[in-house]
Amino acid sequence: MPECKENVRQTHEISMLERYALRWSVLAAWADELRSRKIPVELSVGQKFEATRVKLASGCYSSCEVGSDLGYIEGVLVSCDASTSHTKVDFWLELLGRAMEDTGSIERLLKVPAVKFQLSSCGVNCKCAQ
Repeated sequence: MPECKENVRQTHEISMLERYALRWSVLAAWADELRSRKIPVELSVGQKFEATRVKLASGCYSSCEVGSDLGYIEGVLVSCDASTSHTKVDFWLELLGRAMEDTGSIERLLKVPAVKFQLSSCGVNCKCAQ
């Protein structure tokens, strides 16, 4: 029976990482939109975007690690957008919520494609504090 539990856990992990790959693309589209409105975004966000994309594409990182990175990026973008007079925070947060529920319809709306996720032979082990 332990093998069945491991298969269920791995299936859940893959599902979450696929959704996080789409969440990454929503956040990237939001960052692009902020830049087009000439709203400054911290330089560290670009580095965090790249590091998170690599984590997703490699398939060697857990959903909690990727989720933590995406949470940081989302927090910065919310802060940047909320500080403007023409905030679009509500629109983007709704889109992020929909990305976690219905991946197909959201991906078609974005100019930034979702990161292609695959599970690598290195496995997915959570290194986050439990």
